[in-house]
Amino acid sequence: MSIFLSLFTAISFFLIKYFNFQFNNYLGVLSVVTIFSLFDWIKGNILWGFPWIPISSIWTFDESTISIFSIIGIWGYSFVTYSLILGIYSIKYNYKISIFFFSPFIFFFCLANFILKPEIKEIDDLLIRLVQPNIKQEDKWDIEKTEKNLSTLINLSNKSSDKEIDLIIWPETAVAYNIEKSKKKNDFLISKLNNFNNLILGSIRRDFKDEQNLIYNSLFLIQDKFKRIQHHDKLKLVPFGEYIPFRGFLNKRQLTLGGLDFTVGDKIKILKLNDKVKILPLICYEVIFPNISRKKSNNYNILVNITNDAWYGKSRGPYQHLELSKIRAVLEGKYLIRVANTGISAIINHNGTVENHLKLTQSGIIDKELVLTKKNTLYSKLGETFFFSALLLSFLIIIFNLNRRSGNKHE
Repeated sequence: MSIFLSLFTAISFFLIKYFNFQFNNYLGVLSVVTIFSLFDWIKGNILWGFPWIPISSIWTFDESTISIFSIIGIWGYSFVTYSLILGIYSIKYNYKISIFFFSPFIFFFCLANFILKPEIKEIDDLLIRLVQPNIKQEDKWDIEKTEKNLSTLINLSNKSSDKEIDLIIWPETAVAYNIEKSKKKNDFLISKLNNFNNLILGSIRRDFKDEQNLIYNSLFLIQDKFKRIQHHDKLKLVPFGEYIPFRGFLNKRQLTLGGLDFTVGDKIKILKLNDKVKILPLICYEVIFPNISRKKSNNYNILVNITNDAWYGKSRGPYQHLELSKIRAVLEGKYLIRVANTGISAIINHNGTVENHLKLTQSGIIDKELVLTKKNTLYSKLGETFFFSALLLSFLIIIFNLNRRSGNKHE
């Protein structure tokens, strides 16, 4: 996968070298910005899509720089970032060109931080508890440790609180049984959980349809001690982890592909906690795909992302996943609650600020009384309109100038 994704960066540099773009004129710099931006987008969206670390993700370090996402989105900000980089590079060739390509970043920075003042509405108060059990990946699916793992989650959930907890959240695939068809185990959970009003957890959901056994990676909202159960099936599955791409084609080549693929969910489901609080459920890296829910952005007022990053180990992966989650909170203009198996669990506000978090490989809970807010963002209305408009305009300018130059040569 790394080799495959690296090809798009390689192609960008090949095209820049092949066409020998010059950095002492506007057309040359614009062409390079356009090529980098286009192939960054292709890399993140080709085939099944894997927009893990676009160039714009470098801006998550500060509230003032991350705020631009709320206006022009991930790919629009990537375009502006490449423009800034090329503006810096062009200083030694022509300072006027440099200032020109600097200006988009300065414009959107001022727009996001000093000019636009989106309305922020208060929705409701909510006391939540995030539970991070820190169960090792090798122990997570060990049948002999199922009871121990469940006890860890229950003991953390039962820690005393001064106030009644409105919502407890467990991580992705927290329990290793089918919630919908395991009454005995559900009764056991009821008997052991003390603070049980509303519980979100991840589990495997099984179904039988058209003479096929289907399995889903699902998020469940459990209420009234299992009397009411809502669920969301994961829409964006991890290639090679949750399914084998092109399995049908590969099977025709007489390759032995064992195991059973997870099934893609039908559609995004908004979960209703009460009359005021509506939850957008996101499982694992669904958090990096804002388009799957943008059309329904007015139908929910909090995002809950459950994940299991244990297979990353102590690499940069969990930290990158957290930074990408901060971007999603800014795009949506809403609180994002992130609960991970081994970390990093966090509460992120609409400005992308991490208000509370549990460190990687730490076991514990976060209790937080939230005043849910909703910030109207331009991105929620326009999506990636800026990016595609900028790309189209750039192509038209480049083609127009190339045709004009070709005409001058013939004259």
